[in-house]
Amino acid sequence: MQKILEEIKITPGVLGAAVYTSKHGIIASNLPEIFKADTQKRIGNILHRIFKLNETVKLNVHSFEIQYEEALLLVKQLCNTSSLILICEPDAKVHLINMSISMLTADLLNAIDDCEQAPVPPDNAAVSPQSTDPKAVINGALSSELALMKRALAKNIGPIAGKILEKSVKSWIEGGEASHARLKDLAEIMRLEIDNGASQKEFLDNLRDIV
Repeated sequence: MQKILEEIKITPGVLGAAVYTSKHGIIASNLPEIFKADTQKRIGNILHRIFKLNETVKLNVHSFEIQYEEALLLVKQLCNTSSLILICEPDAKVHLINMSISMLTADLLNAIDDCEQAPVPPDNAAVSPQSTDPKAVINGALSSELALMKRALAKNIGPIAGKILEKSVKSWIEGGEASHARLKDLAEIMRLEIDNGASQKEFLDNLRDIV
């Protein structure tokens, strides 16, 4: 498993990764040395518990990210009892990291003895056509891409970007399936929420790798 984490670490922007299981704690890690073993275990426990909310409040969240000035924290649920935690550079390209993880997820699962369910769908999979709730779409299979779009929008309109994203996604899914192939349409809807022409161009330029 350590070899798999080293493969993930060579992805541009990734500073280190760890696998946490609810039964054994951290079972493999190449996180920076500043993260001591006890600290990693506490962080893993806290972050993995977020996924347990899926069972309690009927959410469908399988990944999330936390943006800090110094770093970007990415967390992916591997199965009911395990999570992959990544520490990345603050401006890391999340979609490229997700592509690397998707290719190695099966190997990670094979290396974990007691996973209780199959891996979750890859991040670029289409959201079910029945998903008409904007929040469900934002937290669904395209969560990483939509988070990137939200950050790009926030650079131009500030903290209301979250509300504008939800509003834009609502309009977007009314026009068709929420899929990776239609992200360009969503970007156009969001672009119109920006008043300045130069800022609109900057917004689209920041998304050129995913739309």
